[in-house]
Amino acid sequence: MTGKILGIVILVCALVAGAAIPSERGDLGLRVQAHGKHYFTDKTPFTALEQLERAKQSVAQTGLKWYVYFSERLHVEGAVMAGKLIDEGRIGRVLQVVNLAPHRLNKPSRPAWFFKRAQYGGILCDIGSHQIEQFLFFCGAQDATVTHAAVANYNNPQYPELEDFGEANLVADNGCANYFRVDWFTPDGLPTWGDGRLFVLGTEGYIELRKYIDIAGRPGGEHLFLVDQKGIQYINCQDVPLPYASQLIDDILNRTETAMTQAHCFLAMELALKAEAMAERIGYLEI
Repeated sequence: MTGKILGIVILVCALVAGAAIPSERGDLGLRVQAHGKHYFTDKTPFTALEQLERAKQSVAQTGLKWYVYFSERLHVEGAVMAGKLIDEGRIGRVLQVVNLAPHRLNKPSRPAWFFKRAQYGGILCDIGSHQIEQFLFFCGAQDATVTHAAVANYNNPQYPELEDFGEANLVADNGCANYFRVDWFTPDGLPTWGDGRLFVLGTEGYIELRKYIDIAGRPGGEHLFLVDQKGIQYINCQDVPLPYASQLIDDILNRTETAMTQAHCFLAMELALKAEAMAERIGYLEI
């Protein structure tokens, strides 16, 4: 217990956490690192490529870390288990990752900045960054290219700058393919905020993950289905340990990168920003 308390004390002294308006998170991180602290922020940490470039320069000059909490993988027990199964070779070489990530809009509870594109960054930059980070992680990519991206405002004409739908395709440097869809169309009848689904196809099998709910099926979340050469297996992942927080503390104490490398973090955001910048405007309403 003494070691854990000491680690937390050192963490508090060494790191500053922030959750400002997305467009302001980059400048906040620069100020934090200018004062000699590591920076920890929610996604999306940037809304423009220029902010990312300044962050890279700050990290290079200070030697400090710029941590981003990609919670749709780091705080999902099923995603942790999926990574473990892939590492064990249960589905062979990963060929494709598909992410479907609907979210509930909850318009009455949203602040004004949520509907201003310059402040939230666009749907591919925002919740799309989660999906790109997962793709890079599960297929072990060091780089990737965005081959297609599109966004739309299908159902919110009163908020013309809101993107309520987005999709993109990517190809990794190792040949792995990716498709993801993000949207704000979770119906009120679903008893959770979204129905996140992950599909990982490998040469020897595949994984399907129902992160938050198994509709009309098993109660709760964290449902993983594995199909491999041995058969079909269901895994309840609710009790799988989440290693990120302890790894983060160890990384700060020991100057390591076990929780997430800085290169991986920045690459995920670079691709998300590029996808948003190149996205075709589709659907009924032009933004």
